[in-house]
Amino acid sequence: MGVVDRLSNIFKAKVNNAIDDMENPIELLDQKVRDMEKSLNDAKVSSAQILGNVHETEKKLQKAKAESSDFDEKVKLAVKAGNDDLAKRALAKKLEADKSVESLTKSYAEASQKAQAIKAKLKELEEEIDKTRNYRDEAAARYNNAEASKQVNEILSNVDAGSNKINLDDIERKIERKESLAEGLGDLQEDNSLDKEFEKLGELSLDDELAKYKTGSTTKAEAPSGNSAIDAELEKYKNQ
Repeated sequence: MGVVDRLSNIFKAKVNNAIDDMENPIELLDQKVRDMEKSLNDAKVSSAQILGNVHETEKKLQKAKAESSDFDEKVKLAVKAGNDDLAKRALAKKLEADKSVESLTKSYAEASQKAQAIKAKLKELEEEIDKTRNYRDEAAARYNNAEASKQVNEILSNVDAGSNKINLDDIERKIERKESLAEGLGDLQEDNSLDKEFEKLGELSLDDELAKYKTGSTTKAEAPSGNSAIDAELEKYKNQ
């Protein structure tokens, strides 16, 4: 096989596969049902003419039988009357009617047999259409379930446990970094609070010292002069 033939076969195979993927089996079944229904309608139209011919042949047969019976009575009357010429003419008509009866009986039998076969075929086609409709409904349910399962499987196949674990680990690390940052900011806030507390203590010490100075000024003003005042100041230095 040449390269061109091989490429041609590959191309045909790919085209056929693409067509198969595009084909919806339920749509194909719907089209099949429509085609079968059209065939049934066409068959009914065609068979209606045959069935009509059967009824027409039956009427002609009944008429020929009636003519044969009528001329048979006339032959008998002519013979009874002694009119042989009239009897012969009536007999010729009777024989002609009998030939028609024989021919029409054969035609009617054949037409009736054909009509019965057509009716059987029509009934068979109707049953086949009903069977195809039922199969179509069953196939549609199976096809829809298969499509739904396929979509679910495709979704599940895209959910890879390993990749999800990596993603979760990344998320966990990001959360931990955020938590560490928040804790660091909290520590800074605590340090600031501590500094502020010490600053407040410093402010209290200054206030106390100022109060001491104010108290000392008052004491000096009221303290007696002489060694007592000196002893008092010396005691302050010792207490420091």
